[in-house]
This record gives sequence, C-alpha cells and structure tokens, in this order.
Amino acid sequence: MKKTLFLLLISLTIYAQKPINSNVLIPYRNKNLWGLSDTLGNIKVKPIYKDIKDFFIDKDTDFTSMYAVKTNKSYFVIDRNGKVIIPETYGYDSIYVNKFYYDRFLVYKKGKMGLYKNKELIPCIYDKVEIGTNESYYVKMGKLSGLINAKGKLIIPVLYDDVHPSFEEKDDYNSEYVWVAEKKNEEKKFYDFKIPTKLDRSMYEKNIVEEANSNDDDSDKEELFKAKLKERYDKVNIVMYYKVAYVEKNNKKGLVELPSLKEIISPIYEELSSYGWDNSEIVYKVKLNNKYGFVKPGNVTILNCEFDEIEDLGILIKDGKKGYYTFNSIYPYIQPKYLSIKNYDDIDINDTWQFKLFEVTTEKGKGYVGENGVEFFKD
Repeated sequence: MKKTLFLLLISLTIYAQKPINSNVLIPYRNKNLWGLSDTLGNIKVKPIYKDIKDFFIDKDTDFTSMYAVKTNKSYFVIDRNGKVIIPETYGYDSIYVNKFYYDRFLVYKKGKMGLYKNKELIPCIYDKVEIGTNESYYVKMGKLSGLINAKGKLIIPVLYDDVHPSFEEKDDYNSEYVWVAEKKNEEKKFYDFKIPTKLDRSMYEKNIVEEANSNDDDSDKEELFKAKLKERYDKVNIVMYYKVAYVEKNNKKGLVELPSLKEIISPIYEELSSYGWDNSEIVYKVKLNNKYGFVKPGNVTILNCEFDEIEDLGILIKDGKKGYYTFNSIYPYIQPKYLSIKNYDDIDINDTWQFKLFEVTTEKGKGYVGENGVEFFKD
C-alpha cells in the first residue's frame, strides 16, 4: 500500500511539472534580451531580441503564434518557430498583433498607422485605421474619414465626417456591398464587391449567473429575519438575493446564512464584503488586525489576513509590492514582490482551461509571470 501511494505521488509530481502545452511559448527576458520559453520557463527560442512588443497564441488554429519583435531599430513579426511573418525591412516603429484577426497587423511608422496583411495593404499615412465589415478598413486623417477595401483600394476618399454600411433593408439584397459616406447633412452611397459572410473568430466569456427565487412575501421574511437576528447582533443588513445577512457585534462583522440563521462567518472582522467567485463559491474580502485576506462561508480562510490592501481583480499589496490572487486556479497566489502587476492575457489551452499570464515590472524592467508562478524573465 505504501509503495503504491509513493508511486502515485511521484506520478503526480512528474505530471505537475510537465509544460501545459509544448506549442505555447511565452516571451522570456534574459536581462536585456528577449526570447521564447515554454510554460515552465525552459528556453525554446534563444534570447536575441531587444524587445517583444506584443504577441498572440490561438489554440483554435493549432496554436498559431505571432510575436512582434525588435532587433535593431525596427519591429517585425515571427511565429513560434522563428519564421519571419513581417520582414524588418518595412521599418515599423511598432506593431500590434490583432487577437481577433491574427493575419492582420496594425503597423506604425513616424506617428502614423497602416495595416499589414500578407503585404503592406495600407501604408502608414493615416492617423487611425480600424477594421470594419466586409473585410474593409475605416481610415482617418484628422477628423475626416474614408474607406479602404479588402484589396487595399481606397474606395471612399478621406473627405467625409462619417462612413458606415448602409442601414437600408433593400441594400441587404444588393449584389454589391453598400456603404454610406456622410458629410454635413448629405449622404453619398459607394459600392464595392461583396465578400461572402463567414463567422468571425470571437472570444466568448462564460458568465455564471445565479438566480434566486423571489415571491411576494420576501419583504415579510426579511423583516422576520431581521427581528430574530437583532436579538443576537447590534446591526443587521439582509441581502435576500444571496440569502445572507451581514451582521455586526461589538463593531466586528460577520455573515449569517438565510433562512437557517446559521452563522457562516464569525463576527471577528473589521471589514467584510463580497469580492468574487472561486470554484462556484462566493469569496469574501475581510480585514483583521488592519490586514486584508479572503474567507469563504464556514470560516474557511483561503488567504491569510496579511496584506496591506487587496485591490480589484485580485491584486495583492504588501510592503509596497504587488502580487495576484488567481481565482479558479490549481496554483497558489502570485507573491507580492513586483512594482506593478496586471493581467496581460488568458491563453486558451483547451475548451475548459485558460492559462493566465501577468505582465509585471521589477527594478530591472518588464517581464511576464504565469499563474503557475513561473517568472519568464531573469534580471
């Protein structure tokens, strides 16, 4: 039995140390140079770049990966194998990797914008370029607007106050795509070839909504609950939607479950408020001895009260440094040791798991940290 348990522990340890996916490569900084590593920090592309400005990883297309990198003065784009997608010879000052249309890149040069799709489709001469319908692009110079089609042709000159698709129902049945350009109080229609409609790639966010039954006598119940709880506590605040009551006794706050009137968080805290959801349970932010932490109903502490503050989105602050608490994760929280931290992106690993990646700053510069605690940099 002991031998079986020992082997099981070894197997779990080895499994836990495997990269999440060998195709997922994260920008890795070694002092002042950037390369790519797997999710455990093992270098896969040697750090030779001066910067990695932006990147994108897409599981739905066999983990297509694009990285906007810089070696000399200009940015260019490579894939996870180091293959050049956009050559450095274009001389771009910056490149934005579009996370919804990974084959289209917003490019910048001398303060102007353009667009790259297999080639420089739109030169960097515009103040603004936006992706529109029918695989077309709105372009702006100052306050004036125009339109460039999917082939890179300027079909509406940059002379108008606004450009948009026609809203007339009859134009939906036109064999050509109908655009409307507005200038002052006048409208003019322009026509272009119509690209067959297809579903655009989209990111969907699954929201869990809890519905609570309500009926006409809720107010009567609320008064009854409040009267009973007033016998035990100094202050009572009923929240019928979540079937709980925030209570206070001797200036200390706790939580009571309704309708059982069972105390599920003891009134020992200076502050108590709902914060978020973790594995389908509500998490409460609490303050004890002037420090903050997290608890769940049943007096379950999931984060000790040792932080100077807990900001929105799970940012932990302690001694002037910042960390992060990741909800619905198998990993411990990110220790507060960075000058700044923010959620950079969630990388889809499979249909049920997104790997969280954080952008942090240290005294030496920018870097990334995974929800697994791996630092993708070496100062």
